[in-house]
Amino acid sequence: MEYTKEAEIMSLLNQMEDLLEEAKSSFMSSKVSIDRDEFLECIKDMRLRLPNEIQQSVWIVEERNKILAEAQGEAQLIVQEAQETLAKMIEQHEITKYAEERAQMILENARKDARDIRIGSIEYANETVKVAEQQLKGTLESIHKETQNFEAYITNELRILYDHRQELKDMIHPAPIQIQENREEE
Repeated sequence: MEYTKEAEIMSLLNQMEDLLEEAKSSFMSSKVSIDRDEFLECIKDMRLRLPNEIQQSVWIVEERNKILAEAQGEAQLIVQEAQETLAKMIEQHEITKYAEERAQMILENARKDARDIRIGSIEYANETVKVAEQQLKGTLESIHKETQNFEAYITNELRILYDHRQELKDMIHPAPIQIQENREEE
């Protein structure tokens, strides 16, 4: 039966060849005019007479092509999703990197600010202590001066008191003073 189908196909191919040879050619051209309907009828008959294996192989090839097209589509989707995921990961990495750099800058600025505040505090404390020291020195000098003045006053007062005491002594014991005076006169 297979042989018969092959023979029928060969016969249809011969018929198509005859149609082409009998066709009218165009003036100075290799183009020909054939009866379209007759030619299409031969093609349809040929398809009908193709062995089942050929029809199945055509179907298998068509199915394989569909499966390959679907697989390629899925592969493209997978590649696209992978590229998008990679892009997101890179973007997240860049964001993370930027965040780490920004955090490092913030830490450095905070350390600098803390150092500046510390130095400023030390300078302020130093200035405050310096002012207090100057005030204490002034107060000490003033106290020292007042003490000297007080000592001079007390010393003066003690001399005056001593002199008054001497006068009082002289009043109580005038003779020895007179005797001495008389002796000095003689």
